[in-house]
Amino acid sequence: MNASIQIRDKPKASIIFGEDQFEIIDSKDISNNGFYLFNKLLNVDIIEKKTDWFITVLSFIVDIFTGSASGSNYKNKAHLKIDLEDCSIKIWLSNEEIDKAHKAKQMLNEGILNKT
Repeated sequence: MNASIQIRDKPKASIIFGEDQFEIIDSKDISNNGFYLFNKLLNVDIIEKKTDWFITVLSFIVDIFTGSASGSNYKNKAHLKIDLEDCSIKIWLSNEEIDKAHKAKQMLNEGILNKT
């Protein structure tokens, strides 16, 4: 399965698929860069942007005691989460990149199935 998908243009993030492994190139977080084996891949998930209710409520409570009125709605960023046996990788996404991330997830899952 030799293919690739570019998830993000600026800064560049892409996944290159080989037979037994895949390569991540992430210019935003270079610690994600490297080659990873499909047989070490445990799970792939897309975490959509959502409200972090714990931080939002905590912020509201702090605002009450400090007298400020900035109570904000705090959101977690969307990301593609790739769990491997020895690490977890997060590739941060904007709303426009979610569809490409779904395609990458599908291709990673196909790579897992081809190795079992």
